[in-house]
Amino acid sequence: MRPIAAAFFFLSTLCAAKFLVVAGNGQAQGVSQGSNTAAAAGEVNMKLLEQACQHSPRKDLCIETLEKDPNSKGADLTGLAFVAIRLAAAMASDVDEHMRSLLIHNATTLDPTIQQGLADCIEHYSDANEQLDDCVEAISTHNLEEVELWVNVAISDADLCDSSLGGEKSVIKAKNEAFRLLCNNILSIVKVLPAHK
Repeated sequence: MRPIAAAFFFLSTLCAAKFLVVAGNGQAQGVSQGSNTAAAAGEVNMKLLEQACQHSPRKDLCIETLEKDPNSKGADLTGLAFVAIRLAAAMASDVDEHMRSLLIHNATTLDPTIQQGLADCIEHYSDANEQLDDCVEAISTHNLEEVELWVNVAISDADLCDSSLGGEKSVIKAKNEAFRLLCNNILSIVKVLPAHK
């Protein structure tokens, strides 16, 4: 057997053995630890979602958003924080893409002030995405203060985008609000994460 094939066989056997041990423990402990039963079965733990979203300004939307994401199945609080960061980053990318499309497709018809506002918003959302990338690293090292800092900076970027548009009512303002709500979901989860792991 080649070394790579042998290594792959060993790792796949090890993973299968770990799965059997974890699954066996889940069944053995299912009666005494009901909250872990859902996680072991790959279901969303609603009690954990309630806990994660308890500090969100829109608790119902926080729960709904996290529950719909397949990565929430079996996730602990830290896993839910990663899901929330990914969802906020996806929204930031969507807003950025929408603004770039508006600029490209309407370059000759947009008022120069609106063009500048959109260009500023693109820059702000580029910064917001960088802040959310920093959040992933901060969560990985369990640096919750930095997570809060970077999420608040990302929220400020959305606020600056609103200001750049000069009070214009638009789809972008609605997307900015959705982005802020997703960022607040991250902050809600961070508030219930234990201080030290």
